Amino acid sequence: MLLPKRVTTLLVNNANPILNLARRIVPDSFENQAVLYVMNRLAKEFIVQGDLDFMEGKVARVSIPDIDLHWYFTKQGTQESGNEKLALIHESNSQITPDVEFSGTLEAMVLMASQKVDPDTLFFNRQLHITGDTELGLEIKNLIDQFDIRTLHTPIQKLLDAWSSNLLQSKSALN
Repeated sequence: MLLPKRVTTLLVNNANPILNLARRIVPDSFENQAVLYVMNRLAKEFIVQGDLDFMEGKVARVSIPDIDLHWYFTKQGTQESGNEKLALIHESNSQITPDVEFSGTLEAMVLMASQKVDPDTLFFNRQLHITGDTELGLEIKNLIDQFDIRTLHTPIQKLLDAWSSNLLQSKSALN
């Protein structure tokens, strides 16, 4: 167990204000590098197999409006050069027009990232919104569904597991 249940519950119940405070303290560059590191770690197998080729020249926006977070992802490099990876496009580039956007609450994104709730369920329950290029959105959604979270470092896995379990318990207690 990462933290005592009582502490975990307190953190989960106050995640939005805690993360909003953290966003004011932590530099954007650090946040972006951490997100990019995790995404490339999750996508590594797919990059090597060429399964991200559909992202060539495309931009996907991931947005968590309740904590005012969003990132723009694209694929950079080529398999031939060995430097193919996901990259973040900095918002300062005012020419960004995403081909597709994934938007959801922090709770929905945690449940999807932990793979305790699949993206289809979140989409049909209107907790995950996909706008723009539907075909591209479905390809990305299917890829997210295949991510192996066991490739993440153990503390991140445990955090996601505890957070999502607590969210699901809270939801079932309300029903």
